[in-house]
Amino acid sequence: MSGLVFIVVCGYALVILLLSKEMLTYPKTKITPETKKLPFSIIINYRNEEGNLPRLLESIYHQKYDPELLQWIFVNDNSTDHSLPLLQSFKAKNPKFKMLLINRVPKSASGKKDGITQAIKLSHYNRIITTDADCLLPQNWVLSYQAIYNQHTDAHFIAAPIQIKQENTILSSLQQQEMVALQLITMGSFSYRQPFMCNGANMSFTKEAFQQVNGYEDNLHISSGDDIFLLEKLAAEDVMKCHYLKNPEAVVTTFSKQYLKEVILQRARWAQKGSETKSLLNKLVSFQVLLMSLLFVCSPILWYFSLLTDQMLIGILITKAFTDVIVLVIGDQFFENVNWKFVGINFLLYPFLVLLIALKSLSKPQWQGREINASTSPQD
Repeated sequence: MSGLVFIVVCGYALVILLLSKEMLTYPKTKITPETKKLPFSIIINYRNEEGNLPRLLESIYHQKYDPELLQWIFVNDNSTDHSLPLLQSFKAKNPKFKMLLINRVPKSASGKKDGITQAIKLSHYNRIITTDADCLLPQNWVLSYQAIYNQHTDAHFIAAPIQIKQENTILSSLQQQEMVALQLITMGSFSYRQPFMCNGANMSFTKEAFQQVNGYEDNLHISSGDDIFLLEKLAAEDVMKCHYLKNPEAVVTTFSKQYLKEVILQRARWAQKGSETKSLLNKLVSFQVLLMSLLFVCSPILWYFSLLTDQMLIGILITKAFTDVIVLVIGDQFFENVNWKFVGINFLLYPFLVLLIALKSLSKPQWQGREINASTSPQD
């Protein structure tokens, strides 16, 4: 038992810390105004986002970039609220923005994959950026992408950071701190040239590369994964053309879920694509986090029945706490938004959340009124 515990604890700390520390040395992308101006097609899928679209549109309006070089493509995934009228009104009032409003034609189990694929066919430019309708874009967001594409002229995939807006609640803090850790692991994987994680709310790729790997072919039966499956394909094609955009002015802000059920369902949706990925590093990190969470939750019971010694129990708690705090300290140097008020509570709660997500991912939960990974008919 002691040997197994040692392997799990040390493996967890080693994997997480090795990936996270790369944030300190990963080169920052500098924005220089004199660089070559590049055009972009920006794709945003939406489904019943009337509450979030006004904030997104406001951040689009304030982008410090020539609107003539940007094409905004909004893909309506069967919205039943006032999302479309909001977009139509914004388009009519701001003719300087080149906006294309289209409807998703259901072809697969994934609304985002369908939307991105269909939007790309209508895109004017080779460089594509994707984000989500529930996000806020910093003013220099597109400028940041211009900078990294000018720095790496042959790049065919760019991952960029996101953060969750901090609210003064335990659940919000839990999601925000989890996202900080995920972003550090993402950056670390790119640094080691083993990228396996990114987020579709802030990523870019070239239309040419997308077409070369046949887009999302072979992954259309999975509801999520419009981000990591494309990254996996393009990294296999040429990993040296895959980069991470490290710049605070590129950080896209999204919002936390308000209810625990929503958090579990969303993460279960994310987890279900893990079984389909080919990345061994992805599976290793996920397995280590799951094992450490299981050990953390069970350790008091094992100690009570004398299956763990006092020293082993203390070692588990100290290693977990040390690893979590170091990751947040590193992340706070870039994101500067860690709410330390709830760190202790999150330390105790997060392992239980991981196990709940793992259990829920074994079922077929619904997300936004749809069963995850369910086949989709044209009438959806």
